[in-house]
Amino acid sequence: MEGRSVVRTAKIMIRALLHGWREGAEAVALADDGASSARLRFDFFFSRLLKLGWKAGRDEGRRVSLNGMKILYRFNRGDLQSLREILVLQVYEAELGFVPTTVLDLGANIGLTSIWLHRRYAGGTQNAFRLVAVEAAAENAAIARANLEANGVPGEVVHAAAALSSGLAWFEARVESNLGRMLDHEAAGTIPVCMTGIRELLARFPGGMVDLVKMDIEGAEQDLLGHDTDWLDSVRALMVEWHDDRADSRPLIEKVVAAGFQHRRLNAARQENLSLFVRQ
Repeated sequence: MEGRSVVRTAKIMIRALLHGWREGAEAVALADDGASSARLRFDFFFSRLLKLGWKAGRDEGRRVSLNGMKILYRFNRGDLQSLREILVLQVYEAELGFVPTTVLDLGANIGLTSIWLHRRYAGGTQNAFRLVAVEAAAENAAIARANLEANGVPGEVVHAAAALSSGLAWFEARVESNLGRMLDHEAAGTIPVCMTGIRELLARFPGGMVDLVKMDIEGAEQDLLGHDTDWLDSVRALMVEWHDDRADSRPLIEKVVAAGFQHRRLNAARQENLSLFVRQ
């Protein structure tokens, strides 16, 4: 029995490493230099062992140059998966029918979506581009600030949780840096975090209007989209990542459509839980 267990563990490790190798190869194809290629190859390859107890270098800071972008991340599965989804697979690629000049990034994590959206849209507009990135985890917010500065993104990072109204909540961190979530009650290991009301965030933009809202807030979309949705009158388009294990997306999609938006799934072949809403 012990021998079978060893063989099974070995097979799991081999499959994990092969998967990491393939992910690394996709990222390396976009690397700007040899050092970035080597760093990405190593990190994707060995990050697959983190779930199996690998400790060496966990959460250490990394810097790479990727497709003309200067990226700071940590050696953990959360940061690497965010890098892969946003910068390699480009899951937020979409034709909006217009060029956004104002962007509100809710659940900004380490700022990669903010950087990508700025790169995707700012070059095609003659108007000033403005971005506000909102992130509840303090360490993520600090890295997001560094990433926006390194890439010349004109915007600000707000260390807070986006909510329907301002107040206080508790942040539950996870080992995976992109899976932390907000709770409405204090629990063991949680950290108090200020909630900033969505209307207060919109007020940071000219006229209180914003062209594009990106929302990836680990189930807290229930609070923003499940009740008073009048704030959507100030929004032209939304990109939403759903978390159906925490909030049923079906009634929320209906509410956004009822607020005057057309809905379609966003790049379902790359990531199945994304939606795009554009005002009719």
